[in-house]
Amino acid sequence: MSRFPLFIHESFFDSFSALSRQMQKKTREFLKKFKENPHGPSFNFEKIQSFKDQSLRTVRVDGKYRAVVQAPTGDAGYHLLWVDNHDEAMDWAKNKIFEWNQKTQAFQLFEEPDVDLSQKGEETFAPGIFSYLSKEDLLAIGTPEKMLQMVMNIPDQQELKSLKDYLPVDVYEYLYYLSEGIPLKEIFEDIEAGKLDEKPTESGNALKHSLIITEDEQIEELLSGNFEKWKVFLHPSQRALSYRDYNGAVKITGGAGTGKTVCALHRAKYLIQKQDIFQKPLLFTTFTKSLTQYIESTIKNLGVVTDNLEIRNIDKLIYELANSPEYKIFNKKVGFFSSEQEDKIWQEVLEKNASKYDVNFISSEYNDVILTQNIKTVEEYLKAPRLGRFYRMGRKDKMAVWDLMEDFKFEKGENYSKLELCVVLASYFNSRKDKPYSHIICDEIQDFSNPELTLLRALVEDKENDLFLVGDPYQNIYSKQPNFSKSGINVKGRRSRKLKINYRTTEEIKLVATKIVSDFTVDDFDGASESLKGYLSLMHGEEPVYKVFNTIEEEEQYIFKQIERLTSKLDVQSFEICVCTRTNAGLDRLKKSLNMAGIKCTDLTDSKKQVQSIKVSTFHDMKGHEFKVVFVKDMSTSTVPYRHSKYNFLEEKEMEAYHNQEKSLYYVVFSRAIQSLFITGIGEKSDWIE
Repeated sequence: MSRFPLFIHESFFDSFSALSRQMQKKTREFLKKFKENPHGPSFNFEKIQSFKDQSLRTVRVDGKYRAVVQAPTGDAGYHLLWVDNHDEAMDWAKNKIFEWNQKTQAFQLFEEPDVDLSQKGEETFAPGIFSYLSKEDLLAIGTPEKMLQMVMNIPDQQELKSLKDYLPVDVYEYLYYLSEGIPLKEIFEDIEAGKLDEKPTESGNALKHSLIITEDEQIEELLSGNFEKWKVFLHPSQRALSYRDYNGAVKITGGAGTGKTVCALHRAKYLIQKQDIFQKPLLFTTFTKSLTQYIESTIKNLGVVTDNLEIRNIDKLIYELANSPEYKIFNKKVGFFSSEQEDKIWQEVLEKNASKYDVNFISSEYNDVILTQNIKTVEEYLKAPRLGRFYRMGRKDKMAVWDLMEDFKFEKGENYSKLELCVVLASYFNSRKDKPYSHIICDEIQDFSNPELTLLRALVEDKENDLFLVGDPYQNIYSKQPNFSKSGINVKGRRSRKLKINYRTTEEIKLVATKIVSDFTVDDFDGASESLKGYLSLMHGEEPVYKVFNTIEEEEQYIFKQIERLTSKLDVQSFEICVCTRTNAGLDRLKKSLNMAGIKCTDLTDSKKQVQSIKVSTFHDMKGHEFKVVFVKDMSTSTVPYRHSKYNFLEEKEMEAYHNQEKSLYYVVFSRAIQSLFITGIGEKSDWIE
């Protein structure tokens, strides 16, 4: 066994994923032998005089392929950086620099340019965007000394992006934050949070882009051809949020693809590792059943023992608590009716009572004001605040609405809506000192209503590490207005944190997704405005494609030809492609057209999914999924926004809120794409993204 640690850099994973299956197998065998004895004669270590970094070596994998490694100095360990054909490996490594940065405790890999870039930007005759920083500031965020002048001369963010390949990834990340107006103090705090006093080469910053291999089983597991980077590399900001103790509830927000669910999964792992200090189960809850299924399958891959972990979507949680034989809250089995059934009862109430209000208004007034504030009497209602409601109401209006609500309660009898059950359950558990859960993790909090959040608050004791709540306010597509303060949840100060790095999509796709929500502000779940400032993807790729056609047949033929091209000529599997449309009717037509074209397809909601088939979906069902390639169908002036039956009767403020909700839906759908995004429509292009 080698006395040197073996590090695998993320660039090695990138090159490994491009190898053939046969070559991947040989590479795994090479790694096992190399870890056991890196000085074995078969490896043929070569020092290449033409490499700019003379610490780099090439090592034989087989007769044709070479791995690029950094030879250790002292006990620093070997770093595997790349694997490829001999000539391609040599070409990749010739200008690479790989070094340890003591100031940030980070391993840095970057390209040293063939030309001098230190004068780049000087021709603008204007101060660079980082000229206000001192040399010490730039060194403190990890800038290599030879690049100081180049960074000082950068005139704007666009020039910064063009220099990305010549900067260490972490330095580029910090400079991008600064260009977006993120305070230098926050960056220093993040760097310090990722450091270790002992074994600095194993700190969060050091392992931000590298993994230490200790067992042969890790090699087989990680390089099986089906690994996901986030399972291997946790950004220090993610690790700092997931693996620590908090003096109460904490809120984590971030744009699409920033690893919020990853943080939640690792948070579960951290808390379960501390299970010796609590006896009651840990609850992991989210809004949809499909995301719950994903969490159940994924958390096991993190090595989490799930014996004392309950994973429930919120509907199932409410039903089980209401019918629990342990608590006996009701004297008979209860359920809750659907929103459609609720609307039907409201409609019957309005048909019996002349009113100027429609079903949408009256039901939302009941859910968002009466239930949210647990109002019991008309006197309480008359005094209740109605912040965020579209209509102002006087005393006479409130009295009339209260009468309608009383009729609603009579008509529904002993039946409950989901939110009514939440109120009953929250009241019950608030009255008990003995709570059912030790800790609660909640994902996709933007989809939760205040009564649901109030219930979660009531299910766990107010204590250290009680609630871990993650979500993206820009993905609010269900007209919810979650507010922590109204739900009894306090996340002020350092217990409200944000993730900024997008790990899912390319920067080009991210820009299209964020553009569609750039013209309105959203609430951060606690009364302030959320911001996407500093939201960055480190991956780059092709620009999203937006095409419109004269007929739906032309649109579909274009999509089918692109699918054929992707699956036959490029490295894309059919199940890595999803075609989605806004409506159920559009989805039905899409399925028929694909079948007629001989293209196998499976509805994303189908539990019996065919592995080798294109996935199809409505926009709403795309939530929580990701695909290499996404086709967004039927987006044009005539179809955006979707005009439901009551669209033309919306008041101005309602119309604005509905448009913002639809934009959030497109933001969700666009951000499901990892590598390629195709947008199509009929007629004129929508000005929402043009």
